[in-house]
Amino acid sequence: MIQKEVKGIFDVLELARYLNFLHNSIYNKNISPLKLQKVLFFLFGEWGAFIKNASNSNDGKELVNYSKYLFDSEFEAWVYGPVINEVYKYFNNEKISEEEIFNTEEKKYVGHFVKDLCIELFELSDFRLVELSHQKNCWKKNFDIDELFHNKVIDKDEIIDEFVREI
Repeated sequence: MIQKEVKGIFDVLELARYLNFLHNSIYNKNISPLKLQKVLFFLFGEWGAFIKNASNSNDGKELVNYSKYLFDSEFEAWVYGPVINEVYKYFNNEKISEEEIFNTEEKKYVGHFVKDLCIELFELSDFRLVELSHQKNCWKKNFDIDELFHNKVIDKDEIIDEFVREI
């Protein structure tokens, strides 16, 4: 049986720009690179778990067409937790508004989820988010302090499955 490729809902750099817009509108300052990476990680895991749990229940029929992947990019196991290398390299504090990023019905629905969870995550300090990400087995399993480069990819389904188990 050929498995259908699952595509992410957002471009990760656009989502990063939105997170910066939201953070700036709440705190009147740009989001830190560290916080941005951890918020992306927790958003990815929580969204994936939400969709996976909904698809396993009878009352989640309307969510069956939503991707479990918030975006396509891969997380790597870095020293301070999971990191998306392209966000690390190319994000430059630009901003994108809700109207620009949540421009379809699907994205508007997901946008409510993203915004609500971000508001909670923004309240945590950067290093509290690092601490929480270091508790995740998907990061622990892929991080080796003795490696020269800390860039081992963390399987996206492994991330989602860990978040599912925590619900």
